[in-house]
Amino acid sequence: MEKVCSGRKPGATLPNTHRPFPPQRFHQRRGAAPCLAAAEPARFFRPLSLSPRSLFRRNTMIRTLTFWLACTVSGVWGVGLAQPTSQSWLVNVALPAGAILVTDADATKEFAGVLRGVATSAGSSCQRSEYLVWQAGAGDLQRQFTRALLAQGYSYSVVDESDEEDGQATAFRLEQGGPKLVGLWVKTKDADILGWCLLSSEAKAPAPAAPTTPAQAPRAPTTATAAGPQAPAATAKSPVPKPGYVSGVVLDPQGRPLPGARVYLTGTTFTQGQKTSFETQTGTDGTYAVRVPDGRYSAKVSQTVTYNGTTYSFILYPLSGNPRTEVDSSEGGSLDFQWRLSGLSAYSAPGASEPTDYYGASINLSYCGLPARAYCGADYTALTPGAAPGGSQITVTLTPTGPLVDGSAGKPVVFSFPASPLRPDYPAGSSGGRLVLGQDWPYQAKNMNDIPLGTYTLTVTARLPDGRTQPLKLGLKDNDVEHTQLPIAFTPWDNFNPASYSGGGLKQLKVYVRD
Repeated sequence: MEKVCSGRKPGATLPNTHRPFPPQRFHQRRGAAPCLAAAEPARFFRPLSLSPRSLFRRNTMIRTLTFWLACTVSGVWGVGLAQPTSQSWLVNVALPAGAILVTDADATKEFAGVLRGVATSAGSSCQRSEYLVWQAGAGDLQRQFTRALLAQGYSYSVVDESDEEDGQATAFRLEQGGPKLVGLWVKTKDADILGWCLLSSEAKAPAPAAPTTPAQAPRAPTTATAAGPQAPAATAKSPVPKPGYVSGVVLDPQGRPLPGARVYLTGTTFTQGQKTSFETQTGTDGTYAVRVPDGRYSAKVSQTVTYNGTTYSFILYPLSGNPRTEVDSSEGGSLDFQWRLSGLSAYSAPGASEPTDYYGASINLSYCGLPARAYCGADYTALTPGAAPGGSQITVTLTPTGPLVDGSAGKPVVFSFPASPLRPDYPAGSSGGRLVLGQDWPYQAKNMNDIPLGTYTLTVTARLPDGRTQPLKLGLKDNDVEHTQLPIAFTPWDNFNPASYSGGGLKQLKVYVRD
């Protein structure tokens, strides 16, 4: 049977459409998907009505995963992003014959979202995941899979299921003493699709010396909780390079091993010149090692932390100083990284000064200059008697109120600059005013960049030419600039994914200041 393959990436052709919970009914998407059998247009779940407690979304995930099945069978794609496998890397169990491991993020994106929903309904979250596809007609694969797990001592229970004209779907839960898993098995006339994951409370980082299975499926980021300062650990060392592997060590801000960091490898193979990618996590000693086809590879590393109830993700600094550093895996190569709380990002150009160019957070300090109504509320249009004159020194101080995001003790962060002189002729008929607070400010606002992520108390003071000190008024809203100090906390970007970005991750905080 002839196969039709467009050569386009699945995500560009098959949109990832999300729908809110509770789930909607699946609707068939019209139009031929590339890499599917031309003589047999695929039919997917048309109704697939599930019970209200289920967490399924629309059928884009079925199309994209079946896409990869057809592409792999036809031999067009499948190296690195999808490949045959006989053994699960998630648990020690043999898979039914014909399994294809899918690791393309676009293909698994929506299925991963559904799987996370199943995990959430179980009161947990996915830590490590695996996505597999089988071509239809290979027998009752779900029963084979279940029997293999029961033989390994797992207990199997159905969480939710649907049996419709166009296919079946089963959400299930597995337990074996301590380990707990959840999964989703979807069966259509074209394919059997399995997504399953080890729940976060049970996941363990892989042993550092053991290589990870190539082309691992994307999984939910490791979440660590910021804690108090830790005792110094022995200096972490990068693994000795080994032919056929890319390895390295990842350090925390104090130079200690950082377990559970997420490592993304991308490269090009020598033999076929194909792009490929891998993903793994660091072990308890902060090291990782991935067996890969011979080729040239670069890496990106991220760390995800829950701090004061909020989850943050960070892109780590390559110790080579160049994020584009590549290694030759045929000889064995090391790529080492460190989590930094401040400093210019390795991904930024020399001399860069935008808030996202730094590992630290940023405050935009906005002055209620005259005419104040252009920058702050109308209540602040009148001149403030005793405003700090030119020659005063303005000091912005952030005093830590707790440990930083990595658990270390914070230090005061201070910015200082001379005040812009008051203009006696502006506005007309007054004793003077000014447009900007700082003498070197080109505009009425100024960025205070590279603040280590933590919680702070903010104050701004003016030291007058006669030696006296007076506070300036502050606010987080333009109509409430009445405070001599403010509590400061930073928030992450919405849905920030460090695998897809090279900088940023923290929203800039706007603070208003006036005399």
